[in-house]
Amino acid sequence: MLSYRTSGIALALLSLFACTTVYQKPHITNDSGIAWQERQSQLSQLTKWQISGRASITQDKKAWNAGINWLENTGTYRIKMMGPFSQGGFHLDGTPEQVILTLSNGQTTISSSPEALLNKTFNLNLPISALRDWLKGLPYAGGAPYKSIEIDNHGRLKYLEQLRWKVYYQQYKLYGQQQMPSKIFMSHAGLKIRLVVDNWKYK
Repeated sequence: MLSYRTSGIALALLSLFACTTVYQKPHITNDSGIAWQERQSQLSQLTKWQISGRASITQDKKAWNAGINWLENTGTYRIKMMGPFSQGGFHLDGTPEQVILTLSNGQTTISSSPEALLNKTFNLNLPISALRDWLKGLPYAGGAPYKSIEIDNHGRLKYLEQLRWKVYYQQYKLYGQQQMPSKIFMSHAGLKIRLVVDNWKYK
């Protein structure tokens, strides 16, 4: 009788372990942390991309609206903003060594920092360097570690606090085979920026 009871317990334990194995697998597959790690790996390899959209910028009691076209090509970039700051727009051409700001009247200024150029010209503190990662839905790799981060159930960046900026990812859309940010809200020290991306292209 004891042997039958022992066999029954053994069978029950084997059945329990078998069920545990079956039910753990989908839990691991759907884990947002794992999905986030995979997404970071994929997006970090995205070095050629282009977006077009709109930006709404509010600083203190001043506000501007601008069309934006941003082209990245493996370390170099061109950012064109149309119609802001009552100047007819400008564009930034950047390389790892220098950045050239060109106004609509053809006037150019050169610096090693896009932030310094915009601050000097428009008294505006736009985090251009960080945006090159933030626009893809990644923390800025070239700056201080982020202070806070929140990932949604799909492994996408939902909220980020880095460089004293608070970045909210309000919407994603499917472009090609990847979910990319389409609405982003950012705030920092009296400066608020709302970005709406109308189109994403990447290689």
